[in-house]
Amino acid sequence: MSDNDKDIIEQKVKNLEEWNSERAKVKPILEIAVDYHNKARREASWKNFEKASELFKQAIENYRSALKLNPRYYLQDIVERVDFVIEEHVNNMFNLKISDDRLKTYRGAMEFVEFIEGLDCEEKKYIDQYEIALSYFKIAAMYLEDGNFEEAYNFFNKVVGLQCDRPFLNRDTHLKIGQILFNKNRFKEALENFVSALSFDRGNVETVGYLDKCLKELKIFEHRFRFLSATPNEAKKLIMEVL
Repeated sequence: MSDNDKDIIEQKVKNLEEWNSERAKVKPILEIAVDYHNKARREASWKNFEKASELFKQAIENYRSALKLNPRYYLQDIVERVDFVIEEHVNNMFNLKISDDRLKTYRGAMEFVEFIEGLDCEEKKYIDQYEIALSYFKIAAMYLEDGNFEEAYNFFNKVVGLQCDRPFLNRDTHLKIGQILFNKNRFKEALENFVSALSFDRGNVETVGYLDKCLKELKIFEHRFRFLSATPNEAKKLIMEVL
């Protein structure tokens, strides 16, 4: 056996010893973390979101305790587990904030906003933007129903800002914004939103009706067919052209 072969064998033995030593320290902590993680998933599936949240936190704490041991062989596995559990924890908390008609109350709306705004960029990526947009829409609808048009307007604009790829939600949001602006006699801005709503649904009768009202208020009804077929950007230019 050559010296090189001996060195290779010695290195493998050393690596095995290091792995066994690391395993002895890390594995018990991982087993606890996995147990909490599995229990949290079970509670979340039963919609026991508050109980699941506590269990997710315990799982995360134990996974991080394992990382503090500076593992070499288990590092990648633990990092992936931490990522998975944080994603599930964030989604569980999101589900908690929108559960049981919470978004139909002012307190629930405030808690939801605080939760969303408290997430960092890495955590926000775990939540579907459509789900956030839909939640903002529900909050806006609550304020609108209560006659709080300023807050309704603010939350409808949050929906627009998320730019989620859901035509029906974008249509309804621009329609609602347009209605609020129309009632405030802000006809040019209302018109832009009605055109935006139509860009998602050209045949929407309600939106067409409001667009016609705006054109009459602005005394530019003769340009009706141009606005009916315009894109949002074209509508802005057209308004500047005809007013």
